[in-house]
Amino acid sequence: MDMGDDAELYWEMEHNPYFWDEVESCSRNNSFTENKSKKKKKTIQTKSNSTRKKVNAALFIDGENISSKKAEQIQKIANKQGVLGIEKVYGLQKDECTKSWSDKAKKLDIKDIRLCGNPEKDKVDNKIKKDVNREIKNNKSVDVVCIATSDKGYTDTVKELRRQGKKVVGIGEKKAPKELRDACSEFFEIK
Repeated sequence: MDMGDDAELYWEMEHNPYFWDEVESCSRNNSFTENKSKKKKKTIQTKSNSTRKKVNAALFIDGENISSKKAEQIQKIANKQGVLGIEKVYGLQKDECTKSWSDKAKKLDIKDIRLCGNPEKDKVDNKIKKDVNREIKNNKSVDVVCIATSDKGYTDTVKELRRQGKKVVGIGEKKAPKELRDACSEFFEIK
């Protein structure tokens, strides 16, 4: 194997969003080979020109509104929407109910945003809305926004994102209001 093969493999790893899916497929079909050189690198045969479009997604979780016990389920739904480049959960620093999110966020590699100061009505909601708008403005490549909440207060934000041409996926519990469900491109009810 020459240096060009290594460069192509590393380029694929960095730029092909389906690289690991293809690796998994290759390994199931036994179509990968191991280089027996001193370096013991694996060479993986992949398609060099993928025609599939990379879909970039972002996930924002209202930790005050949804239990951390549902974290894996939320992340699984969001991962099906595209490549998650942004994953954040929000809560108040001194709120015992949302502290469980800190451990779960660390385990699942989700950025944990803790707000300090006195609890105020909609403090967390307002921070999430502000961050969603900032992230979408700064990351034009985000095609899908996943918002995990059952709070009606996000309805206007969802509608605005849809007007901007974004797919908005709501993830919430049975208690999520009809207005929020209807505003989303898709809504997934978690149990």
